[in-house]
Amino acid sequence: MLIQLKHLATGKIIKEAVLPQYELNLRDYLRIFRKRKFIIVITFLVVTITSFFYLSLQQPIYEASTTVKILERQSIAGLLTEWIVYSPADIMESQAKIITGFPIMQKVALHLGLIDDTIPTSKIHSIVGGLQGSVTTETVKQTNIIRITATTGNAKESMDLANTVAQVYVEENLLEKRKQASTARQFIEEQLSQLEGRLKEGEEHLRKFSDEVKGIRLAEPIQKKLVDLEFQLVAFLQRYTDKHPQVIQLKEQIKDLEAQLAGFSGQELEYARLAREVEVNKKLYDMLKEKLEEARITEAQKVSDVSIVDPAVMPRSPVGPQKKTGILIGGIMGLILGIGLAFMFETLDTSIGTIEDVENLLKLPVLGVIPSVPGGFKAEKNIFEKFKRKFLPSIPTDAEESYIRLVVHHKSNSPIAEAYRNLRTNLKLGPSQKTFLITSAGPREGKTTILANLGLTIAQKGVKTLLVSSDLRRPALAKTFGIKREPGLNEIIAGTVNLEDALRNISDIMLGDIQLDEIIKTPGIENIWILPAGHLPFNPAEVLGSKDMSKLIEELKKRFDVILFDSPPVLPVTDASLLAPKMDSTVICYEIGRTARAALLRAKIQLESTGAKISGVVLNHIAPQTETMAAYPYYYRYKYGYYGKEESDKKHKRLKQREESFTEAEA
Repeated sequence: MLIQLKHLATGKIIKEAVLPQYELNLRDYLRIFRKRKFIIVITFLVVTITSFFYLSLQQPIYEASTTVKILERQSIAGLLTEWIVYSPADIMESQAKIITGFPIMQKVALHLGLIDDTIPTSKIHSIVGGLQGSVTTETVKQTNIIRITATTGNAKESMDLANTVAQVYVEENLLEKRKQASTARQFIEEQLSQLEGRLKEGEEHLRKFSDEVKGIRLAEPIQKKLVDLEFQLVAFLQRYTDKHPQVIQLKEQIKDLEAQLAGFSGQELEYARLAREVEVNKKLYDMLKEKLEEARITEAQKVSDVSIVDPAVMPRSPVGPQKKTGILIGGIMGLILGIGLAFMFETLDTSIGTIEDVENLLKLPVLGVIPSVPGGFKAEKNIFEKFKRKFLPSIPTDAEESYIRLVVHHKSNSPIAEAYRNLRTNLKLGPSQKTFLITSAGPREGKTTILANLGLTIAQKGVKTLLVSSDLRRPALAKTFGIKREPGLNEIIAGTVNLEDALRNISDIMLGDIQLDEIIKTPGIENIWILPAGHLPFNPAEVLGSKDMSKLIEELKKRFDVILFDSPPVLPVTDASLLAPKMDSTVICYEIGRTARAALLRAKIQLESTGAKISGVVLNHIAPQTETMAAYPYYYRYKYGYYGKEESDKKHKRLKQREESFTEAEA
């Protein structure tokens, strides 16, 4: 929409585009609520009553909790962690899982008298599994305390179960502590025995070696200094050249130390190795002696690292089920679900009122109503196949999709072909209406299918027709006609090819993937020309909005009678908004049930804001019903809902008058 403003200083008229705004009316929601009130009320009652009966049948649930504290081991814990049972995992989380593990729960079942030696293994596993499902554990944040919660259908059973689990865990922890200490003591004793022999042998060997070679101890510090200087030289050479003063000085020092070491034999390395080995063995021996004493003390003590902080008490009232809260939540969920179902059925509604709503909402005429093509005109044999097609639609194969996009060519006398002829008539082709943009609000609404079939319908009338694959993001026109995609529109805009090299006609289609007998079966395809998309650019919006694109459109107008442009959807990308102002007319495809009405309206507003001339809307994928009439080879009406006999007769008469006018216009 354009508004004119007069500049106060210059007196010039300034035109500015103002984006029309649409505000959702509360009456629209109230209309849906009134229309679908039965669904809302029934859903609300069903969910609420179901929640009431479900909660009434539930048994009361009691919970009892006890807490245990895990003490940190000061001395032996480090030993056991490093030498025996080291694990990088979280100790508190691990202990919480151990409490509900099978060994602990099996002993809990024994303490409670639920199992004994006479019970078969399968039943024992079942009882222990039930106890595991009744007990939960959690760590209290920022503490070393674990809370054990037992949930059963009896208050006393919950208390006994929680206390028994805590007591068994304390006992098992003490047994495990003693077992770890005993294992550690045995391990340390074995290591000490082996280490003591190696230490004595190394000391004796070092003493003999030192007595045999005099002055051997002087070589070790010199060699160490030499290694340090060599590392320092390597570091300097990475930054300086060989002529740098510091590099020269280091080389001289290294040469002096090498001269000093020349008087020693190679035995100084062996001496240094023996000395280090003896020193390491001494330190290990002293450490293991200390750990051995700690392990003996721990093994002898009878204090567990786990203690009970708060024992469980008998719960006074059940924690569930909360009947009032549950029924309230059920009612709210039923109401929400009912409203959701109401809007879902309203979206899927294909009644005649929906088509009238489209016209009233957009203030645009419905140019055509295109029926769907289920399975390539395969008739459903029974009611189950009809139900499956209606509620469980399958994704069409490449062959079926190609058939649907050229259905006017394959079934030129079918009701769907008549629907495209009606669309052709409503477009009012002429010298002032030559270029048409076929677009949609969202993806997969059938705009390419409508463009291809509409182009075939126009070509069958003897009109020289061009189909332009201006969808430079997901082009499908070339694949539909079985021709090569390159070169095409993108190469023309880029200036790498001329228009003649990019255009395709009947000869290219005959050499493509479509069979020859299929091409010559129906006349009219010889009037079809195709301009494919070409190589997909990284900037399709800039290509379509360029000045070269406008020049190309003017050139195409001179060569062809009707030009149909394919484009991406309006809302996801801006391509259609760039092409629409350059066209004589724009047609919006809309599939009822796939795209929301608000999205359709937003697409129309967005196109109008760019200055596009919108001719109307084409409703796609509508279920047809075919019957024979004397005045017309195929007459189809659309079953959009139930109407009274008087209203049905009026609509029947109106459709008949419209078809008679279409016949006269085509004649």
